Amino acid sequence: MDGKGQPLAGIKVVAKQIQPIKGYEQFETTTGSDGGFRFGKLFPTSEYELIPFSETWSTEKRRTKVESGPEGQTKLLPQPMMLRYTVSKEGVIADSRTGLEWMAGPDQDANWHMAQNWTGRLSVAGGGWRMPTRAELKTIYEKGMGERNIDPVFKTTGWGVWSSESYDSSSAWGFDFLDGPEYWHRRGTALSTRAFAVRSRR
Repeated sequence: MDGKGQPLAGIKVVAKQIQPIKGYEQFETTTGSDGGFRFGKLFPTSEYELIPFSETWSTEKRRTKVESGPEGQTKLLPQPMMLRYTVSKEGVIADSRTGLEWMAGPDQDANWHMAQNWTGRLSVAGGGWRMPTRAELKTIYEKGMGERNIDPVFKTTGWGVWSSESYDSSSAWGFDFLDGPEYWHRRGTALSTRAFAVRSRR
């Protein structure tokens, strides 16, 4: 399922056996129109990792551990596999929930002017990038997700991200992923703050 809970058809899914047994190490199938998939030859009561796969994007090691059913029995997943984010070979992060595409900037402290300059020069995957709004940054905040309350597809060790919005003539708004609030800082402040770029999905 995508980030909106809609089925994903035509997605390859690989089942990789955690403790390999010859002839049962790995199988591949494709999701149907209802998003469902089935493996018919897994070794009974054996642990596998399910890995969504595509030639054009990755899910940044998003894997689901399952145990196959007893011989001759079908076992259902306890819950649907969710694929909110996919990452293109160019590093573009597509969010299926909001329809936005993201690029995480260099993982180093950046003041607002540095963030604006990096975003303005970004031409990856056809360009059209801009600094995000506070509301857009809030959509990727997920309390308890990863180490920064944000999906690990966003490779960052910072806690804050600059927005495009001004507070006054010398300050601008950002978003704090430590606790989830919006905040403002002097535009020359760079401590633990990063640059992200966003655009509508293409």
